[in-house]
Amino acid sequence: MDDAMRLYVLYDTGCGLCSTIVQWMSGQPSSCEFRFVGAGSEEARRLFPQMRNPARPEELVVISDDGSVYRGEAAYIMCLYALDAYRTLAMRLARPSFRPFARRVFAMLSSNRMRLSDFLGFRSDEALARALVTNPAGRPEQPVW
Repeated sequence: MDDAMRLYVLYDTGCGLCSTIVQWMSGQPSSCEFRFVGAGSEEARRLFPQMRNPARPEELVVISDDGSVYRGEAAYIMCLYALDAYRTLAMRLARPSFRPFARRVFAMLSSNRMRLSDFLGFRSDEALARALVTNPAGRPEQPVW
């Protein structure tokens, strides 16, 4: 994948739904290389010093290696477009007639992602890291993905 475009996906590492989607995306065939970075993290600030706020954890941000920045529904559509099996869906959602629908759906997902995470039992990257580091019984825990 040396010639492939790279997409930096800045996501909320404290959100179980976000972390689960990142894991899922990592296993999908893609036409580009994904680099997943915690929104607002030191790594995000180091990679994108020109951005005043590289991303708020409450919003998905995608930055391409050419410097293009995608926020809101455009970020979701860009992620879908990069996944081989979802490119057609992304192109459909990007059309002017479908864009308002995409905006509403992705806004609803974003604003309810913590409740969805709890409901579906998804654990965030941060929660999994804490579970691995903090173990009061002194024996290894079985991580729950």
